[in-house]
Amino acid sequence: MKIKVKVVGKGTQDDPFRVNLPTCRMIGEIAKDKTVEVLVPDDECTDGKPDKAKIRAKYKGQPLWDREDVLSDI
Repeated sequence: MKIKVKVVGKGTQDDPFRVNLPTCRMIGEIAKDKTVEVLVPDDECTDGKPDKAKIRAKYKGQPLWDREDVLSDI
């Protein structure tokens, strides 16, 4: 699934650009509005968007992804 999301980070060696998704691949350049196109695995999406419940279930027990506010900043 291809989606456009915000990047976080400063783009430096100490704080590189990244997105807040557990599994994705950047496929575009970072735009001036600090967004980038990424590919997200189909098993983490529903109706063309990352699915909070699917991601939490897939990464159960991993604090970064198994939390109530996962994907809140996408």
